[in-house]
Amino acid sequence: GGGGGGGGGGSRRESLASNGPASRARAFDGMNNLVAHMLTSLTASVRFPGALNTDLADLSSNLVPYPRMQFVLPALAPLYSTAAARYAPVNLDALLTEALAPHAQLSGADPRKGTHLASAFLLRGDATASDAQRSLQRLKPQLSVAWWNPDAFKIGLCAAPPVGQPHALLSLCNSTAFAPLLQGLLARFDKLYSRRAHLHHFTQYMDAARIDEARDALAALAAEYGELHGQPPPPEAEALMEQLVPPPAGWGWEAGARRRSLGGLR
Repeated sequence: GGGGGGGGGGSRRESLASNGPASRARAFDGMNNLVAHMLTSLTASVRFPGALNTDLADLSSNLVPYPRMQFVLPALAPLYSTAAARYAPVNLDALLTEALAPHAQLSGADPRKGTHLASAFLLRGDATASDAQRSLQRLKPQLSVAWWNPDAFKIGLCAAPPVGQPHALLSLCNSTAFAPLLQGLLARFDKLYSRRAHLHHFTQYMDAARIDEARDALAALAAEYGELHGQPPPPEAEALMEQLVPPPAGWGWEAGARRRSLGGLR
């Protein structure tokens, strides 16, 4: 019994040590490092030369299909720690695939489970435009894309890689996978708001009605993202496509190809 108690005490001490101030400081350092990597990749095309450089205004005009839907899901590939001594380089196909994996996301969303409304892949390093386009074409069949925007992918190429790495990728996805994040936020808010928890801190400076308005606006935004998830084209759009783009003789088109043709016309 005494030996078991001693072992339990040692485990508790180790747990306390791993959750102490030094451990928390390291966790914040790691989080700040991720944010710094994201921002440097976002602004790299402004600071360094590249074959397909993009600026922030260009990104905002390409990634926002509707005025209210202006939220993107960021991801980094490779996602590594500053404490890592080495990083094994991978090819461009693996880099794009990794950028859409759940572990590479800087939010709690999984873009593979949503419909892509618009996306940008900002590459740093020795990638060429033809290689990037080829890798993107291989990736597209694995993704769900809005029928009205089949070419929803923008590529940026910056020649300067991150320090100590051969290449890197920042992915920015405007996706319906953002809806579950909003719904989870609303659920947590409703739990606290139903008890009026901490409400007095806010009502000293603002009217409580403004809080209700903000909650309703967030719920409406989640509903708008949810409505676009897996949305099929309307029948009139299919009919218009059949009239404007008749399939060549002997070539059986699939629904996806028809939607891509229609999206190119719009």
